[in-house]
Amino acid sequence: MFRAKTLFVLGAGASFEADLPVGDKLLEQIVALTDVRFEHYRQSHGDPLIVDALKTILNEGREVVQINEHLAAARRLGQSAQQGLSIDNVIDALEDKQIELVGKLGIVRAILKAEGSSSKFRMPERYANKINLKNFNSTWYSSLTKLLTENRRVSDFDNVFENVEFIVFNYDRCLEHYLQFSLSSYFHVPVERVQAAINRLVVHRPYGVAGRLPWQDGDRPSIPFGEGHAADLAAAVEQIRTFTEQIDDEHALTAMRASVEIADRIVFLGFGFHRQNVQLIAASVQENVEIYGTALNVSKADQGVIETELREAFGLEWEPANMQRVTLAELTCADFFREYWRTMTAEAPET
Repeated sequence: MFRAKTLFVLGAGASFEADLPVGDKLLEQIVALTDVRFEHYRQSHGDPLIVDALKTILNEGREVVQINEHLAAARRLGQSAQQGLSIDNVIDALEDKQIELVGKLGIVRAILKAEGSSSKFRMPERYANKINLKNFNSTWYSSLTKLLTENRRVSDFDNVFENVEFIVFNYDRCLEHYLQFSLSSYFHVPVERVQAAINRLVVHRPYGVAGRLPWQDGDRPSIPFGEGHAADLAAAVEQIRTFTEQIDDEHALTAMRASVEIADRIVFLGFGFHRQNVQLIAASVQENVEIYGTALNVSKADQGVIETELREAFGLEWEPANMQRVTLAELTCADFFREYWRTMTAEAPET
């Protein structure tokens, strides 16, 4: 169990351990999905669901003017993506509503396909709506379950997420989908009971999500994990923001920063430390806070810059004691859990 208030901040690298694409790979997939072309009146390239979703959104009937304009926009997106840092950067740079819509459809479709094709979540058909937990033994997901359940009895199951909150910058639903089966298996409790507990878990999603899972609370359209029809894509687009868009939900923003303010320990997993994302969660933290993060393949020079920017974002004054408040480790998410096991389960640091 977590003895100190722990806030996990998840970036794309966290989902990478569940076989989801990140960075350049995700951008390549989005370009391929949105590169819609026709030969002899039959679609030869791109994803058919994206075309159908555009038809649903644009509601043109027999006319195809808007559809064709958006498909042309998709080609412009593909051209820019050859030199783009990420899909978010490309959408922001081009300042084109048609490119934005097509790009977001590509994001949702790519995420749903990645969820469905993940080798970690795949199970034989006769085990429908379950996962093989052994697939996760080498990932941080399995370690998270071990930490959540350490010294926790089934009679106290309803407090399994005590002292834990999340900020998830990814669009996928891997965290919630995994936890429902993992905790149900460990405690031998009905999955519905775990789902109810997850619905009480604080999970902030500043850039939205590729659809609400069918069992999750909320009034927005639901989409099964790894699935989705054209109508689902059309509905999910409204739940997606890119990281270059401003969040206009002040209530959500305030709640997210409140989680930062009360945390005893903040743990960045697979996070890219993009300046805009760091500023989005910037808040005054407790004097005793400890900040940890994975920084795989990040140079020592860049680690120093990131550490400085984190201290500034969280209001940690330039004092020798505060220099030790931020620790970056050149580790995968899974290795981080192994190396910092006792640290993450320790009592709150002293002031």
